[in-house]
Amino acid sequence: MSDQSSPAHPVESLLNSAMAFLKHYPPFDEMDEANLRYLCGHLSLAYYPTGTEILTSGHGLPPYLYIVQRGAVQLRPSAGYHVSGANVLALGPGECFSVYALMEQRAVGSPYTAVADTFCYRLPAKIYAELLHRSQRFQEFSTHYLRSLLRDSRRLIQMHSASAAAEQHAMNKNLCELSARTPIACAADTSLEEALRRMHQARVGSIVVINADNEPIGIFSRSDVLDRVTLARRALTDPISIVMTPKPVTIGGEATAYDAALLIATHGIRHLPITDNGKLIGVVTERDLFALQRVSARGINRTITQAGNADALEQAGRDVQTFARTLFSQGVSAEQLTNLITTLNDALSQRAVVLVQKDHDLRGISWCWLTFGSEGRQEQTVSTDQDNGLVFSVGAGVDVEQARARLLAFAQAVNAQLDRCGFPLCLGQIMAGNPRWCLSLNEWQAQFADWVNNTNPEALLNSVIFFDFRALTGDEGLAIALREYLNQLVPDNTRFLRQLAQYALEVKPPLGLIRDFVTEETEDKSSFIDLKKSAGRLFVDAARVMALGTGITATNTASRIRAAGGLLKMSEADIGSAVDAFFFIQQLRLRSQLSSDEAERAVANRIVPETLNEIDRRILKESLRQARKLQSRLQLDYQL
Repeated sequence: MSDQSSPAHPVESLLNSAMAFLKHYPPFDEMDEANLRYLCGHLSLAYYPTGTEILTSGHGLPPYLYIVQRGAVQLRPSAGYHVSGANVLALGPGECFSVYALMEQRAVGSPYTAVADTFCYRLPAKIYAELLHRSQRFQEFSTHYLRSLLRDSRRLIQMHSASAAAEQHAMNKNLCELSARTPIACAADTSLEEALRRMHQARVGSIVVINADNEPIGIFSRSDVLDRVTLARRALTDPISIVMTPKPVTIGGEATAYDAALLIATHGIRHLPITDNGKLIGVVTERDLFALQRVSARGINRTITQAGNADALEQAGRDVQTFARTLFSQGVSAEQLTNLITTLNDALSQRAVVLVQKDHDLRGISWCWLTFGSEGRQEQTVSTDQDNGLVFSVGAGVDVEQARARLLAFAQAVNAQLDRCGFPLCLGQIMAGNPRWCLSLNEWQAQFADWVNNTNPEALLNSVIFFDFRALTGDEGLAIALREYLNQLVPDNTRFLRQLAQYALEVKPPLGLIRDFVTEETEDKSSFIDLKKSAGRLFVDAARVMALGTGITATNTASRIRAAGGLLKMSEADIGSAVDAFFFIQQLRLRSQLSSDEAERAVANRIVPETLNEIDRRILKESLRQARKLQSRLQLDYQL
């Protein structure tokens, strides 16, 4: 290696040049002037010709933090991992390496090699450690590398709408930080007259009923007065406990306003008690959240639940997309946004089932509407088609085939209704209206057993689609029984799990050897990455193997990684980084799907890397690297 390092105390020109360069890249672009100058004052600039091994495990604890100034550095997987072209990561200008090794005081696990004539700024390990104490921004970057980059990405989204940034800040605050309503509370034996007087004096719409330990045991609101007091002819001397809603839905004070909005939309309520260690500390209302976000999730939910015909449901479907576009422009995280979209789409689908059911005789049949794919995983984005089925059982004296015929007519009508509401019919015919997917519980169990024990590739493909099922409406006990059967069937079948792991490794992260990414080309030669097929799928498939192998019942990808990751002894940092990476991929997909550009929406899952800003390019690269780490773990666990 030819090393043209600067002296221990760089000349002023090198310092100024380094500062000008680093101000274009996170986290340096947000560091205060004094700490950035301190950092640059201790940098040296080293030259590495093509082919030079800059840092390997043989060097022990890295002597420097390296920042690529020019050229390209290649990172290969650790020894023991399968190496292919897609398994190699290339680092470009502004990107750092040896961060994790310095933080954990260990040698790097993989070699870093110059694959072009390269210059790197080098910060001594001792100064790196000092900066962790001096600069909170630098510490945040080092401790939560990927999460820090994601924060910068959301900051750029918010910059496109200055007014939205303030709203996002408020909606991301903990509820205990917001000026939530002071709780008006009473004991269970308080008279109706006294409770109503307190509500009137405080000008609030609800009163929380608490026990001697200040724990909420019920809630009563103004909307309850007509049905439960006036029409029921209750005496005002009766205790509030007779008319209250027992066991109210509550939320912890550490939760955010977005979390509260999701609960209010899910349960169709107006008032949500806030607790701290089970003790009542406040109440947040739909109106409070409306004031913060200028839109109402519950308002859309109410439109859906009150829809009396197909036209009203169609309008509600359009409202969901408008709502999603508003929240995305405010910089809402992909996890929060997909939760809200799924919650509202669930409500819309449930209402469609209710409206259609009125015209069909389903007496004597116990049934449950199942959702598969992204809807089953509660990961719906805006552009999604239908993936659903029916599981049923019949009472004594009811013929199974006759019951199926009645259910098919019902299901086909629901499929048509959902199509009108913005959920296109599945081209692969994975719908409840298809006789193949309208099965009794015994038939579904037999089908699952066949897929698990069958070595046919088509059986494996079916298993990855259908095993992510979730009950949407109907007799949920049928879905629970099916899930329990599947979880008894899979964990001990090592052949099937190994086959499923092989499937999860079929697609490699599109990371380049020297270029940042490996892209596909359209007919007009434009390059793109398919975010669903080549990025999001990597996390979904790996999480499915992890969950089925450990008996985790969750179908959601993030929930699977969090729950199964703990059982598989993954570190909290690795679990958090994998989840963050998955949701960044989802964020990029939502950005295209919610775009005002019709051409961009038409290819919603495609991203052209050259159109990304520098921060998002770096996060996409790091996200794909996290996918590769999950795949490498599967390779080791299943000896592939």
